[in-house]
Amino acid sequence: METAVDGVPDPTLPNAVRTLLSTLAPQKLITTVNRLLQAGMPWMSEHGGERAQLLSLDMPRAGTIRTLPPALLDGGPAWRTYLAALGHPSQVSADEIIACLPDPPISVVDDLIDLALLDRTDEPWKFPGQEKERVYIRARVAPETISAEGAELIRWSDMQRRHAFLVGDELTGEDVYGLLASLWRGEQNLRLRPLLPAGKQAVLDEILLGAQTGRWPEHLTSDYGLWSLLSALWTPSAAVDAKLTEFHAWRAFYNCYRWILMGWLDKAKTQAEKLLEAAAAKDDRGEYLVDQTTYAEINNICAYLAQDTNELEFAIRLLEEVKDIEPSAARNLKIVRERSETTVNERQDWQNPYLAIGLPHGYEDWKDHYRSLLKDLRGDVKRLAAVNKAVKRLMDDKTSGTGFFLVPLDDETLSAPSERSPVLLPPIEPLPRRTSPATREELAALRDAAAHEILNHFREVTIEEDADHGR
Repeated sequence: METAVDGVPDPTLPNAVRTLLSTLAPQKLITTVNRLLQAGMPWMSEHGGERAQLLSLDMPRAGTIRTLPPALLDGGPAWRTYLAALGHPSQVSADEIIACLPDPPISVVDDLIDLALLDRTDEPWKFPGQEKERVYIRARVAPETISAEGAELIRWSDMQRRHAFLVGDELTGEDVYGLLASLWRGEQNLRLRPLLPAGKQAVLDEILLGAQTGRWPEHLTSDYGLWSLLSALWTPSAAVDAKLTEFHAWRAFYNCYRWILMGWLDKAKTQAEKLLEAAAAKDDRGEYLVDQTTYAEINNICAYLAQDTNELEFAIRLLEEVKDIEPSAARNLKIVRERSETTVNERQDWQNPYLAIGLPHGYEDWKDHYRSLLKDLRGDVKRLAAVNKAVKRLMDDKTSGTGFFLVPLDDETLSAPSERSPVLLPPIEPLPRRTSPATREELAALRDAAAHEILNHFREVTIEEDADHGR
């Protein structure tokens, strides 16, 4: 292939090549060419001609040129990176690619990812660029690292839905996230199962089967993010064996509190006995089954119920054990002690009047609830009498409720963790490519770098030849 005619560089060569050759005077150009030819430089060899053809194509594409010989795939990092970007099997490391592409167009990075030349270990999102582009590239190679904010930035709806589900948002819809959110509300939908991978379907079956008996494998009950799901699917009608697992202890406590609000004190006491068993139970590792907070709540609710039969010394002992764990337990202890020091005839009703009418302690709209309750309890003389007695105490209260026995000590104890477990979620798939293949202009910088690399190599050899000639 001719490199120049009458000292003018071949117009088919890249700009970088023509620019360098055009800086040489005609005589110097001829001398340089002759020396390159004599030295057998790749530029003027058969491989050199093919390189020049590759560099001079307007819109190079893999497969448009016959299979390249192995020798042509070798060269400097810029040359090998350029070939690799075209889809040719040139060996180039990620470090070499990153060094040759200090600020690549996003489509070029996408090409290199599609060609498996860059992956998550190379951290291609560290290329300079806008934050949105960096998050996009991260989503393509390391999707599990995308935060809710990142998903919002690049408008990745599937990842946005995933994050919304995990934090407990009330989602709707027929996709996997909407149907899973419905399941967490206790609503079973046959359309959910086919949307789950086989392994996740097996977990779903375990959950649904366990809900029939209130027994699940340990790997499910130990997952706090499943507690709200398990409790939504299982509403026990009898006392729960609270010492089975930590989840069962929590569910039994909720059960006991719920029966207190319903006025079913006998059932609540039966459950309270099983809660005390759980408070003393230890797991397989020899550690107590329940944590200190739950232990305090168990002793407190049992102390509350013990007052119904005037077992005040027992109630005091229970509260003494936990008064340093929860400040409110110390306040309840003071109430019980004062009660024990009062004669039986002078004692007020032992119940918290809010709980006695079926409301959480401190409920502001208790009067509206009371009016509804009067209609519901019409004909139930005993229950109505108890409710009216509790309402009178509420109306006469001058302490803003501070004189009432508090159950629970902390309202959060009644709530299952709001965040949901990912155990049923399908695996995270990489974000599909959103850019078009790199254009000629977007490949220009990489092609230019390859041309400069070859020219610099020739120039170094020419200088060495000049030095040898001088000797």
